[in-house]
Amino acid sequence: MNSTNKLPLLVTRGSYVYPTFEQVLEIGRDKTTLAVKEAVKNHDGHILIVSQKKPLEDDPEISELFNFGVLAKVNIKKEWKDGTLTVNIKSLSRAEISNIELSDFYSAEYKEKTSVVEDDKKSLEKIITHIKAMISSQEEFPAEMEDILKDAGSNVDPNYLVDSAAHLMPFMSIEKKQAILEEIDPIKRIAIINDFLDEKRQSADIETSISKKIKSRVDEQQREFYLREKLKAIKDELGDMDGEGDDIKKYKTRLENEPFPENIKKRIMQEIDRYEALPSSSSEANIIRTYIDWMMQTPWWQKSEEKTDLKYAKDVLDKHHYGLEKVKERIIEYLAVKQNTNKVKGQIITLVGPPGVGKTSLAKSISEAMGRDFVKVALGGIKDESEIRGHRKTYIGAMPGRIIQGMKKAGVKNPVFLLDEIDKMASDYRGDPASAMLEVLDPEQNSKFSDHYLEEEYDLSDVVFIATANYPDNIPEALYDRMEIIELSSYTEIEKQKIATEYLVPKVLEDHAVSKEALIFTSEGISEIIKHYTREAGVRQLERWIASITRKFVVKMLNKELETLTVTPEVVNELLKKRIFEHTEKEKQPQVGVVTGLAYTQFGGDILPIEVNHFPGKGGLVLTGKLGDVMKESATIAYDFVKSNYKSFNIPKEVFSENDIHIHVPEGAVPKDGPSAGIALTTAIVSALTNKPVPKDIGMTGEVTLRGLVFPIGGLREKSISAHRSGLKKILIPFKNTKDIDDIPEEVRNELEIVPVEKYEQVFEQVFSEKVKEFTTELPISTSESKTEEASH
Repeated sequence: MNSTNKLPLLVTRGSYVYPTFEQVLEIGRDKTTLAVKEAVKNHDGHILIVSQKKPLEDDPEISELFNFGVLAKVNIKKEWKDGTLTVNIKSLSRAEISNIELSDFYSAEYKEKTSVVEDDKKSLEKIITHIKAMISSQEEFPAEMEDILKDAGSNVDPNYLVDSAAHLMPFMSIEKKQAILEEIDPIKRIAIINDFLDEKRQSADIETSISKKIKSRVDEQQREFYLREKLKAIKDELGDMDGEGDDIKKYKTRLENEPFPENIKKRIMQEIDRYEALPSSSSEANIIRTYIDWMMQTPWWQKSEEKTDLKYAKDVLDKHHYGLEKVKERIIEYLAVKQNTNKVKGQIITLVGPPGVGKTSLAKSISEAMGRDFVKVALGGIKDESEIRGHRKTYIGAMPGRIIQGMKKAGVKNPVFLLDEIDKMASDYRGDPASAMLEVLDPEQNSKFSDHYLEEEYDLSDVVFIATANYPDNIPEALYDRMEIIELSSYTEIEKQKIATEYLVPKVLEDHAVSKEALIFTSEGISEIIKHYTREAGVRQLERWIASITRKFVVKMLNKELETLTVTPEVVNELLKKRIFEHTEKEKQPQVGVVTGLAYTQFGGDILPIEVNHFPGKGGLVLTGKLGDVMKESATIAYDFVKSNYKSFNIPKEVFSENDIHIHVPEGAVPKDGPSAGIALTTAIVSALTNKPVPKDIGMTGEVTLRGLVFPIGGLREKSISAHRSGLKKILIPFKNTKDIDDIPEEVRNELEIVPVEKYEQVFEQVFSEKVKEFTTELPISTSESKTEEASH
């Protein structure tokens, strides 16, 4: 029970709105209209509702009001010329009324009353049993309760079921309605309803029974319904329709004049007939009205005219996106086939890549290139299947799923529909939304998509669906099978430089109303931001820093401190303060036991120095630098390969038994893993054990096997760019990666010597400028063997 509060009081003539239900009421008395206006103005719409004991009394005394009602929220739908109001009431909870006062309107203190049930599960089972018994035995018990029971889940509130039964019984007297409202225990409440029905059924006096029926039916709702129907007929005769009647007339006119499908037209007309037969204040009328609105506003036949010019499509893609040649080529192919066949059936395009690389903006560009409307639905975090398929309209607050909501927003049945973050859908006890998406994305099924709210099949076959994801591994397998994956890799620094120059800077300057003559970003200044203030796959943070510099310039310009500014690296450091990131630099001098490896991260490429040292010990291998399992295995393989070929490298045999080898990859707090450091680890071990320095300008990437073969790696493009940025002159790559050299930017290929290698002896020759003897297949020397040999000597 909450603390005591005070609110305006709305007095009804016997209309009851039980908690969680909504109802439209007509307010005409001065005291009640003033109470409603006070609630809306000063209490955020919160108001108390209580019934008077005598419905026909126009000006009841305080003593003639019940002292138990509901706490509700009210909003004014319409204020009529005669001062009366049409209001919407949403009942929140039961409330005990006290200290009623009367000034210009009634006000009172209240305490919220909540139902306390000892065992919710047992109570729910008992109530459901009662309701089922009354459905089968009591003729006047509302038949709608059967549907509510079917739709109710195992976690439904017992209070909701009982109040639903009371709400749907229009023939109950004020005294009984009040008794049900005042009873906190839902089991006792259902018993009151049952007793009331038993009294009616068992009454022997026919005249009394008829009188009771007539008396209960002539309540406020019936009186209101009669007056409204009479008013509607009068306005119809005068040709002066307005409000709801006017809306219904517009709906009928649209159905007659617009090419709605026949089954949809028939369904809407049925719902309009049902709506007109109900009192407008009833909750069911509101549900039907909302349903009619959705059916009329959903695009059943409207289509936008498409553009078929492939050159225009390519110009649009080039205008908004730099690079991404393979992606653009695939999209143009898709549009060409679509144009040639006039169909969109096929696999769903799914753009996969890290955040900020332009997946969503690319989908918008596809929409613009096709001349179609664009609509987006974010799927991240969705766990409920009804988010996709919608809710049954019998539920309170029911609405269609996100697919139909998106179609209504688009206004046409052939938009480009973006399903954003499809890899972040989840599932729980409320269902599996990914399974519901199968029907949406399957070309063989989506022409008859079923939404629970609409209850009519909807044709999605004209929609171009595009999905985005960060990680393809997180996409459910059944969905993945229906998709065509187009990968957008992270941008290189060269690409970021051009994107910033051609797209971001002009956009930011335009957004801040700054001319390109007043604020000039030099390529060196942009490069400084890219290298030392961002570490990302995309360009979002880069755009934020450019915007930050622009804002700081605007402040200085408005303060008359300067009129123009050229953004150089020094200006960047001054405005953005100290550098945030530092890239690893190459060695300044050739070093023994230090090799420059090449790494691929989610932010692009970087160089990776690998250090090896040895010291007296017992033949152990120490690995440091937060290495992952794969890289630990690479280090072990590299060490065993060197041990098994010690003669080829001119390494004394006893070195392995008398020394411990320590392999360290600097920046120990940064996790490192991946099968691409094998030849770098091998070279570092050989250099350390032979005391031969490794040239400072050579970098390498590739995995090595126990037989000395060099296996291919990934991320060659990013690794090559990082090598070029760090000042390396030559890089060694696996021979099987030769096919990927074309992906490396031309300016990098022109300045960087790229040497493919198949076997480790080629690596050795390139690094140490001498040939190695042919490798043996001798197994690694064990520590125990070496000790035995020493003992024999």
